[in-house]
Amino acid sequence: MVDINYEFQTEILNDNDCKILSSKLAAINNDVRFSILKILRDYQKVTSNQFKTPLYSREINILLTGFNINITPQMLGQHLKILVEAGILSEVIVKKEIPNKVGKRNVKAYVLKEDAFEDIFLDINFFADELLAFFDLYDINKRFNNRKCCTLTVFNGKDKGKTFKINRNECAFIGRKGEKDLSHIASRKIILDNSYVTVSNVSKPHLKVFYEDGEWYILDDSSSNGTYLGDTLVLPGVKTPLRNNSFLKLSNGRGGIVFYCSF
Repeated sequence: MVDINYEFQTEILNDNDCKILSSKLAAINNDVRFSILKILRDYQKVTSNQFKTPLYSREINILLTGFNINITPQMLGQHLKILVEAGILSEVIVKKEIPNKVGKRNVKAYVLKEDAFEDIFLDINFFADELLAFFDLYDINKRFNNRKCCTLTVFNGKDKGKTFKINRNECAFIGRKGEKDLSHIASRKIILDNSYVTVSNVSKPHLKVFYEDGEWYILDDSSSNGTYLGDTLVLPGVKTPLRNNSFLKLSNGRGGIVFYCSF
């Protein structure tokens, strides 16, 4: 386990928060769209007119090549549309000098919304240190991912910033702390803080994560409040393929936990 030394406040999500969280996480759960957010964040951090200096799509497309992403303007437009509809970006019209054109033209440009994630993280602003740390957590997850293991990074709550690696020869049981002796459980145990009150106790694990026949799977065998892969409820007692670069929620609502998963 790798424990990242960030100081975080425990965040309790209600049902409405979770719906908003799911839609916005779905919007950024894509390498291209996540790279767009990083480009806009970094650009706006170094400009004097923070939050108000937009980049137009051609500039964004050029900067994406630094992430080894090469897409057509049409494809980029679709990704930008998703981020705008999710309430993460604002689309504005600016006048730009277009190469090989005379004079200025009206073009669409994009800027991060200052309060893009405020409705998810309560009073936490998108540019507050805590949310900026998510980008670092994402990068940490990628660094620890050697493609031979499944890497889980806690996205919310008291354990936020903790990263767990599950090797292919391990079967990991995930749940919150309990008082029972766990020595009888021979497999890997991922024990969460008790503030995740709707996550099942690890002595009767909320979730099992394992590698089988070339794929990573999850199995919710006995949890009280369910497990969600993105927006989809995992069927209890049925092994379900775990998607790469996905968000996994143990319990949907107050007291649940969100993992970012990659392998």
